[in-house]
Amino acid sequence: MDKIVFVCTGNTCRSPMAEGFFKNMGGEQKTGLKAQSAGIFTQNGLSSSQNAIMAAKEFGLDISNHKSKQITEDIVKDAKYIVCMTGAHYDKIVKMYPQVKDNVFTLAQTDVSDPFGSDIQIYKECAVHIKEAVHSIIERLSIN
Repeated sequence: MDKIVFVCTGNTCRSPMAEGFFKNMGGEQKTGLKAQSAGIFTQNGLSSSQNAIMAAKEFGLDISNHKSKQITEDIVKDAKYIVCMTGAHYDKIVKMYPQVKDNVFTLAQTDVSDPFGSDIQIYKECAVHIKEAVHSIIERLSIN
C-alpha cells in the first residue's frame, strides 16, 4: 500500500493528530494510502504532548501510544505523498530530498501553527484546523 506521511517539527503534536484524523475519517480506505507521520527536528520514541493527546481525544482520536519518528530518506522514498504542516517544513523537505519535490505539499492553504507549549485551547484550535484540512485531502485523493 502506498503511504502518505504527515510531517511537522517534532512529531509530537500536529503530524500525529493529522495521521490520527486521516485514519479516523476513513482516509486509508478511501484513498488506498497508509498514513504515518514524522518530524524534521526530533528524536525517535518521544510521546505525544499531553495537550495534543487531550485535544485529540475530544475529537475521538487516541494518539496516546504514538512515538515520534525522525524523517529519513527511507520514509521519504517510500511515500507517495509528503504532507507538511507549514511552508517552512515544505521548503526543508524539498531542500533535504529534492528528488521527491513533486510529491510534497502543505496540509492547508495557511500554515498550521505549532501549538507546542500552549494551553489546551490552542491545541483544540490547531486540531480543528488539521481536521478540516485532512478532510479536504481525503476528498481530493479519494479513489471511490
